[in-house]
Amino acid sequence: MALIVAPADGYDTLVSAADADAYWESMGGAWLDFLPADREAALRRGTQYVLARRVKPENLDPVHTRVKAATCEAAMLHLTGMLYATSIDAAAVTSERVGEIAVSYAVPTNGGRARFPVIDDLLRGLTMGGGVVELVRA
Repeated sequence: MALIVAPADGYDTLVSAADADAYWESMGGAWLDFLPADREAALRRGTQYVLARRVKPENLDPVHTRVKAATCEAAMLHLTGMLYATSIDAAAVTSERVGEIAVSYAVPTNGGRARFPVIDDLLRGLTMGGGVVELVRA
């Protein structure tokens, strides 16, 4: 199924396949090692992830360069199985002893939810904060 790229009506991706290919060619990722159909599906999932971060509407038409980059990063994470990984343990082991050896671990501060600093950094200032109401003076 062909991608419908934003800002077209009914879009399912924020980045075209060609733009994603160019992004990863410049960044040196293994993007092109994946099948075209898998890359398209990843762009759709990456778009879902980025839009769930509440991107401000003015950054979607036209799509801001950093929003496109964040979508490409999310798409690659989807292809590698890390974007919505379900194996992150929120109740991490805090200490463990095997014989004479003891090890302590830090408790996850984010409830075990994966964070992706590159995506967070790319979207900084382009999203609406959770629970924050934007006020505009008339």
